[in-house]
Amino acid sequence: MDGQNQAGKRGSAILPHEGDAPTLALAGFGTLAFVFGLIRGSWLLRLLGLGIAAAGWGLYARGKLAERGARIDEAASTIRSELEDLDPVARAQVLTDIAKDQLG
Repeated sequence: MDGQNQAGKRGSAILPHEGDAPTLALAGFGTLAFVFGLIRGSWLLRLLGLGIAAAGWGLYARGKLAERGARIDEAASTIRSELEDLDPVARAQVLTDIAKDQLG
């Protein structure tokens, strides 16, 4: 994969998908309630809006972290299966190169 395609995949991880609409709607509603509470001077509405917005953004972040974990698991299984196909010397060379890249 080239660098631009990898960056595009990484960037799409944080962009909303169709399944994110309820959590983003909740976060947006909470934000609007908070702003309306600021305008009206209502501390109760501000507190409620802040809580709803925090819950919505928290649920959104939780979903994105779950997607990230699934991608990591998939990549790890692919890498492991590829390494198992190599002979022991080639496997050691690949793991050495990866370790050098990570440390350097």
